[in-house]
Amino acid sequence: MFTCPRCGREYSSVIPPFCVCGESLEIRYDYSAVDVRKWRRREKGVWRYKELLPPVRRIVSLREGGTPFIKAKIGEKLGFDVFIKDETRNPTGSFRDRLATVSVSYGLPYAGNGFIVASDGNAAASLAAYAARAGREAFVVVPKKVDKGKLAQMIAFGARIIRYGESVDECIEYAKELAKLNGLYDVTPENNVIGLEGQKTIAFELWEEVNPTHVIVPTGSGSNIYSIYKGFRELFELDLIGELPRLIAVQVDRCNPIAAEILGLKKNCGLTKALGLFVKEPVMKEGAVEAVKKSEGTAVIVGEDELDLGERMLAAEGIFAEYASAVVMPALLKLAEDGYFERGDRVVLVVTGSGLKGWSGERERFSIGGTKLEILRLLAEKEMYGYEIWASLERPLKYQAVYQHMRELEALGLVEVAFKRGRRVYYRLTEKGRRLLENLEAP
Repeated sequence: MFTCPRCGREYSSVIPPFCVCGESLEIRYDYSAVDVRKWRRREKGVWRYKELLPPVRRIVSLREGGTPFIKAKIGEKLGFDVFIKDETRNPTGSFRDRLATVSVSYGLPYAGNGFIVASDGNAAASLAAYAARAGREAFVVVPKKVDKGKLAQMIAFGARIIRYGESVDECIEYAKELAKLNGLYDVTPENNVIGLEGQKTIAFELWEEVNPTHVIVPTGSGSNIYSIYKGFRELFELDLIGELPRLIAVQVDRCNPIAAEILGLKKNCGLTKALGLFVKEPVMKEGAVEAVKKSEGTAVIVGEDELDLGERMLAAEGIFAEYASAVVMPALLKLAEDGYFERGDRVVLVVTGSGLKGWSGERERFSIGGTKLEILRLLAEKEMYGYEIWASLERPLKYQAVYQHMRELEALGLVEVAFKRGRRVYYRLTEKGRRLLENLEAP
């Protein structure tokens, strides 16, 4: 099943990303045995296409895939059809749930000690959810700068969070080492090709929905655009499409190693507020470049100052996207202005992650409540009772309101009763509350 396109070596349960000869491995299937008519009789979702997915003993699913496909209003102004593939509607809010369901389902027999992933946020949140569903522990290696909405998800699902390095590039090798040392099953796509099989189902759904002429994809590590390319290439193998749609990789000007390679420009690898695209040395760059060139597509670089515009334009379509996904809108406008599209084209924008994941600065602090955050900080110092907490708060607040906050924090599992002394009830942080506070306070 796992073959090297260069030397022909085959692999089974051991799944390195590269053959011993150095070539990237691929997962191939017996396409002559695939009966596409069966797909239409099944429920929508990733496992609808099980003939083109690795065989598993047990499917671990949260009903991922089968995400909404929406005709965008902006197409009327541009003069051609524009559609949005809304991956924010997956269980944890991103396309990485497609990766997680396949990786966790396939990896269960090898994950006695748990799973691990190196991620800038979305894959970590997905693994945390699916590992919890499978009853296994999840270890997530994330960079120091990561969207706190994603951190909140990881904590809620009980993942063990390891902060390492400035960008996800540095996390990948570290996760591989930790996996070997601790007997963990590594689902990082750069270390294990299995999860890409789940991501490619985006292509199958797009074919069933509209059979697009162009697909615009936010690109960080390169794994998603390569996965989509692999999916369309398999549809071509099955004689279901006559040609591949043109794939368009979108990056930001501050961090653009893949787009710069495609366009022949000097690359930049600086920090961007679109943290999901902050990958300085993408391991899957070669695959992403291949996907664009073999499909006769192109790349677009958008400015950091265009991210808010992209977010607002998608919001006008009814979709709240994180900055790393919002790049598709300014990319669409740039290509349209250059006359890249023609009347009759069917252009798809892949929106990969929810804006609820990407709020930063004071916005995500407000989402858990400023007063609650202050209470967590106080309890991090020592155990305290209600009146003591009220007297220590820096903001004017009714005494009774403190107990309402305490009840809500207790319901969230962030604080608990430490002990009682007479009528006084003393509270302390739970381990979950301490982890949440540490990650929210991290620089």
